[in-house]
Amino acid sequence: GFVRHAAASGMDIFRMFDSLNYLPNLRVAMEAVHDTHAVCEAAVCYTGDILDPKRDKYSLKYYVKLARELEKMGAHILAIKDMAGLCRPYAAHKLVRALKSEVGLPIHFHTHDTSGINAASVLMASDAGVDIADAALASMSGMTSQPCLNGIVAALRNTERDTGLDQTALDDLSRYWAAVRELYYPF
Repeated sequence: GFVRHAAASGMDIFRMFDSLNYLPNLRVAMEAVHDTHAVCEAAVCYTGDILDPKRDKYSLKYYVKLARELEKMGAHILAIKDMAGLCRPYAAHKLVRALKSEVGLPIHFHTHDTSGINAASVLMASDAGVDIADAALASMSGMTSQPCLNGIVAALRNTERDTGLDQTALDDLSRYWAAVRELYYPF
C-alpha cells in the first residue's frame, strides 16, 4: 500500500534492501514497485573485504551471485549499499567492474564516509564505470554522511568522467549550508 500511494504521490525511485542480503525479504516490495510506473532499485549491502582472500564469506562471487538474482527478480538499477564505509577504493573498483560485466543493469554506488577514504572509493568506482554515485556538499559530507561532492567534482574535472557541475556554485551552496548548520548546533 505504501509503494502504491507513494508512487501515485510522485515518488519515482524506490530503493529496497535487506541488511543481511536475504533476497526473499525484497520480493514483495519489488513486486509492488513493478505494479507502478516507478523505478525499482535493489541493493546489495556491502560488508567484509573482497580483496582479502582469508575473508571468503563475502567474496566477489557472493556479490555477483546476489546481483544476478536481483536482476532476475526485476531490478531496474542495482545499488551497492556500503552503509558503514567499508568498501575501500580498490575493492570498489573491482566490485563495480565485475558487476558491470556480469549484469545488464546500471550500477549505483552508495557509500558513507565513516572510514574517511570513501571519496577515493567513489573515484575508483568511477574509473570502473559506475553509473551513479552519491556524494554530499562539502559542509554536509564526511563521517556518517556521504563523501565530499566538491572534492570529487574537482578530482574529475577535465577527465572523461567530468561531471560538468559548477565548482563555484557547489562552494557557494556549501557555505550556505555551513551557516545553516550553525543555527542548529544548540539542538
